[in-house]
Amino acid sequence: MPETLTVLGGGGWFPAHERQTACALLRNGSAAVMIDAGTGLGRLSEHPELLAGVERLDILLTHFHLDHIVGLAYIPAIGVCEETCVWGPGERLYGSPTAVMLERFTHEPYHPVPFEAQQIQVRDLPEGELELAGVRITHRVQPRHSAPTLGLRFGDVLAWITDTAYDPETAAFARGCALLAHECWWPSTRPRNPDIHSSATQAAQVARDAEAERLLLIHLPPFQESLRPLLVEAQATLPDTQLGVDHSELSMQPA
Repeated sequence: MPETLTVLGGGGWFPAHERQTACALLRNGSAAVMIDAGTGLGRLSEHPELLAGVERLDILLTHFHLDHIVGLAYIPAIGVCEETCVWGPGERLYGSPTAVMLERFTHEPYHPVPFEAQQIQVRDLPEGELELAGVRITHRVQPRHSAPTLGLRFGDVLAWITDTAYDPETAAFARGCALLAHECWWPSTRPRNPDIHSSATQAAQVARDAEAERLLLIHLPPFQESLRPLLVEAQATLPDTQLGVDHSELSMQPA
């Protein structure tokens, strides 16, 4: 079972106000799972201790928008692990292998050090379940975004829901998870992209319907420094809510 969840990038779209974009790290002994690889991956340069002792790193991509994959270009500078594998939803979501979708991005003229030169494997997420870092991982296709994305579930400890408009079916997928990490892009009083993103109230509603113990607001908007209105709004529905800002560290162990 994962021991800790560390948010490396809690923002969406572009980095601002000390929030890098979409990236988090689940640590379990000598193995770790990274969720998305946005600009937050660069935080590992600031905090190499987060990967100290890790022998295997698996990077799970929810989709291929740049704010979720651009950090893959940073890996040669940071140096990750002896065994690193990128898992993507290319076949599952778009009918094209993940390796093909990432090939141009990870080669010249876009990048000088291809994955094969770094001995990084690229695989497609299977349709069923996958076990990594001692936890069973399942996923669900999320159609309510500009391009489909994946929601991820890590056993009963964590559900990770990013880049989707409010979807009542998410609650069934996440039901019974101790922690729900759900995107939060706008307060209800100021809708922004409601067809492809979720509000604070909607994130909290999903958490309540899923009977989650805790809610972590992720993929936070970069447009202003203060996120307090989002937190206050979500806490009105689920008091045990916190912001998934950069450097947040949460225990995955039972209370």
